[in-house]
Amino acid sequence: NSILSIIRGSTQIIEANPDNPDKIRTRLSRIKSMVEQGSTLVKAMLGFSRADDAALLLPDVNAVVTETVPLLGDRLPPEVTVTVDVKEGLPVVHGSRELLQQILINLVLNALDAMEGRGQLTLRCQRLHRLPGNQILPAARAEEYVAVIVEDTGCGISPENLSRIFEPFFTTKAFSTRHGTGLGLSMVYEFCKELGYGLNVRSELRRGTAFTIIIPVLNDQPPAG
Repeated sequence: NSILSIIRGSTQIIEANPDNPDKIRTRLSRIKSMVEQGSTLVKAMLGFSRADDAALLLPDVNAVVTETVPLLGDRLPPEVTVTVDVKEGLPVVHGSRELLQQILINLVLNALDAMEGRGQLTLRCQRLHRLPGNQILPAARAEEYVAVIVEDTGCGISPENLSRIFEPFFTTKAFSTRHGTGLGLSMVYEFCKELGYGLNVRSELRRGTAFTIIIPVLNDQPPAG
């Protein structure tokens, strides 16, 4: 859903700038990148259930987070400030690079909708030795976790809607000028569930929302290098 959204935005920019070859080349490159990512994502999803534990190692969560923001390109409004705060030395975790990146793209696009063109977007990685309370989706058991947090300064989520945001087709965008399918967050939930990741959400109306992905760390870390 988020990949198609970025492709659609690029085609609209091309249509609006028929006499700007530089912008057209940039958008075509973006479309090609998204098509390749979509193909990789489908392969990852098809192979996920067949993969053994050794094939589902994610050695560098920081790299996945830092590489996600440039993929959004023009979807990031100029009045949105983006901060990426990673922590060196994070351990190897269980997971799929492609699925985690798709989770992050969906969360970032949701945050951009909530901010309506201006605000602060923060992506942060950190180690967790204790699980947060009130997980919407409990993480698989582990001795330690890595948390990836996507935080915005948008409109926030009302308490009555907070328990429903991961339901398929549920969306509050009908009340704004933007209209979504309501599938982005439900995809986040399903991908996290398949991977054994936990989800936690904190939100305050007119202050913003923070989504935390809770990723179990492998008990037996592979040797360095």
